[in-house]
Amino acid sequence: MHEDPAKGRLARVMRRQPVQQRGAATVTAILDACASLLNEYDYDDITTARIVDVAGVPIGSFYQYFPDKRSVVHALALRGMETYLREVEELFATDLIADTWREAMAQVVAVYTRMVGEVPGFGRVRFSDMLDSHRLDASVDQYELMAERLAEMFVNRFGAPGDAPVVLTFRIAVQTADALFKLAERVGPEDSAYVVGTANELLARVLRPLLDEPQDRTQRP
Repeated sequence: MHEDPAKGRLARVMRRQPVQQRGAATVTAILDACASLLNEYDYDDITTARIVDVAGVPIGSFYQYFPDKRSVVHALALRGMETYLREVEELFATDLIADTWREAMAQVVAVYTRMVGEVPGFGRVRFSDMLDSHRLDASVDQYELMAERLAEMFVNRFGAPGDAPVVLTFRIAVQTADALFKLAERVGPEDSAYVVGTANELLARVLRPLLDEPQDRTQRP
C-alpha cells in the first residue's frame, strides 16, 4: 500500500487540509467548481469570487483552505492525477492488466484518454506544469510522481531487463504522451485518432529499451 505520495504536495499548495467531513465537502465543492469553470473559461477569466459562487461556499471558507486560485488549480491537478493512478493501480491489483507490457501500455493510455473526455477539468489540468502560460509550482511536479508510480507498477509486473534508466524513461514517456494528447484535443476527430496512434507507437519505442529483453529489441524496428 502507498502512503499517498500526493499528501506532501497538497500540503505545499493548500493553506490547510480538512480534518472533518464538512471541511472535506467544502474543498471538494471548490475543486469541482474550478474544474467546471476551466471547461468554459480561460484561466485568466476565472476569479476566486467566481469559484466560490459556483461552489456555493462563503469566501471565508475558500481562504481557510486555499491562498489563491492558483493553489486550487494545483490541487485540482493533483486530484486528477491521483484519480487516474488509482484506476491504473486497480487494473494491476485486480489482474485485469494485459499479459504484455505493450498491451498494458495501451490500457493505461485508454484510461487516460477516457478521463480526458469524462472527468470535468481533467482535459485542462492533467499532469502538465503549464496552464495557459501560467507555470505551476515546481514542488507539484505531476510528471515526476506519475513516472515514479507507473515505473513501479510496470517493473513489478513485467520486470526491467533493459539497461535504460527506469524512472527517467517513464518520465520521458509521460511527458511525450501528455504533449501528443494535448495535440489530439486540438485537431479534428479523424486527425485525433492518428495522433493517439502515433503516441502509442512513440511510447512503445521509448519503453522498449527498458522493458524488452535484449533479443526482443533486436527483432523489432
